[in-house]
Amino acid sequence: MKPYADYYSQLDSANQREVDWQTGYEIALDEVAAEIDNDLKQGDQTHYHELTEMLCDNDNFWLAIGSGASYESYRQEAIKKIAERELNARMNDYDQD
Repeated sequence: MKPYADYYSQLDSANQREVDWQTGYEIALDEVAAEIDNDLKQGDQTHYHELTEMLCDNDNFWLAIGSGASYESYRQEAIKKIAERELNARMNDYDQD
């Protein structure tokens, strides 16, 4: 085997690990977003207040409400931001003991 072939093989495997990690993160993010959405449907006040604070600052949300258009995309975007914050907090709280 030529030395450069081993180098490129290592780069390929490192790139694949990166892609796998990103995919795993996106799957976990979608799961947390689904949990938050489910909690909101069941009346969770903590997530409700976070969601309303985020939506109140979004001018497009108010334009959608005023025009009678669907605001679901803005709601999902806000839920995704909350989920990302929550997932990052979970990752930072990890203790290996």
